[in-house]
Amino acid sequence: MSTLAPVVPSSAASLTRSVNGELKLTYPTRGYAVTRNPFSVWSVLPLVTLGFAGLAIAMEIITDQLQAFTALAAFAVVAGGFMLIPAVALKGSIALTHDGITFERGKHHLTAAWNEVIGLVYRRDAGLCLAIRGQQQTKPTWTMPGGFRAADGAAQIPLRFFGDRQFSILYDIRERLPERTWRPALEQAEHEKRSTWRCEAVYAGSVAIAGVAILASYLSVT
Repeated sequence: MSTLAPVVPSSAASLTRSVNGELKLTYPTRGYAVTRNPFSVWSVLPLVTLGFAGLAIAMEIITDQLQAFTALAAFAVVAGGFMLIPAVALKGSIALTHDGITFERGKHHLTAAWNEVIGLVYRRDAGLCLAIRGQQQTKPTWTMPGGFRAADGAAQIPLRFFGDRQFSILYDIRERLPERTWRPALEQAEHEKRSTWRCEAVYAGSVAIAGVAILASYLSVT
């Protein structure tokens, strides 16, 4: 996990500059790189489960041994690809100043002043997110895996993109925004964290369907 080194401006230097008519932060007081894939393993398990279910159905239909081995090989490639999704990290960074925030990824960025930052919200699919309204952005509709969305004058940036650095971002938010804009989301996230039955149900269903698929494959091949 990496932290972007802050640049200290001179006393006369401006903290903002205009790029193609859009506000952009020039000297971030704090910057954090995206260090974690927003997917956890249980997020892709439903797709893997569907793969196992498809394999079980195929094995019940296929009667030729060569076709059965082909189906097994195709399943291994697809399931392996799904399981590799959590291992691939996204790129990007968020910079914070006394004036506002900027999120950048490649040639695209969005910028918002602190009075355009609504606060924290909790989403089941994305966890704790920084919610913004009225931001400026270089891409009209901007979405990324893991719950990042910026369109129609509103944006949400999942904090889990930044790994353990999200706690530092939380401190910045707490210093600059009223308590009512972030405390309810933190309390909801804490409550959801204690509720693990959804994850356990997904794992149990995946294991059950995988067992049936493996049994069907064994019976078909042998």
